[in-house]
Amino acid sequence: MKKHICTFIFSTILVSSGFTQANQAITISGKVTDIHGSDNLYQVVVVNERTSEGTLAAPGGIFKITALHSDTILFTASGFAVKKICLNDSAYKPSYTIHVMLDSLRLSLAEVRIYPTKSLNEIDVRKNQLGNIPKTDVYASSASSPISYLYERFNKMEQSKRKVAQLQDEENRREVLKDIFHLYIKNDIIDLDDSKFDSFIDYLNFSDNFIKNATDYELLMAIKYKYEAFENANSYYEPPAKH
Repeated sequence: MKKHICTFIFSTILVSSGFTQANQAITISGKVTDIHGSDNLYQVVVVNERTSEGTLAAPGGIFKITALHSDTILFTASGFAVKKICLNDSAYKPSYTIHVMLDSLRLSLAEVRIYPTKSLNEIDVRKNQLGNIPKTDVYASSASSPISYLYERFNKMEQSKRKVAQLQDEENRREVLKDIFHLYIKNDIIDLDDSKFDSFIDYLNFSDNFIKNATDYELLMAIKYKYEAFENANSYYEPPAKH
């Protein structure tokens, strides 16, 4: 009987100890690279899966995050698959230093077309230029005043400039989205014929603000979701037979 009691107490201590360690805070730091050891990755993201909180790694893939010993930490970067790290099975320590190596998405995705695709950095530069349209003020006064006449004439010229800027911004937005489409096609995310690009852009109806401020992941998921709906809608449409 005493033997069973001792075994029960010992097991309880082990379970309690494991539970306590799992809920103790730890610090995880280290470096994120690709499988070849290169640390020249774009926008390395480190996220705690349990809390959905995270941070961007510093240049060179250097990171540091605080979590519970039982937490799972997600690592990813633009163009790379998500890697999960959990240290719960490792002997408890207050801090860990690890080296995380990410697998490129391109390693597992077949290239179906060849395009002069731009890099994410190049696309981001063009994205940040969207929406730069000059504003015009409306001047309400009597047109009989010479000053008012000159102001109104100037204002119309500014409105013309604004219209040109709007048309240019629309063209730039389309070019940015087409660059993104080419990148997604190359990585087998969507399979859209380039003859449908303009129709799909009209279907997306994305604002400059969304394109500029959405994360790469948010933009990818939005385009992928819209693409599936776009393709489904087109599959129900049968063009009239030619006579």
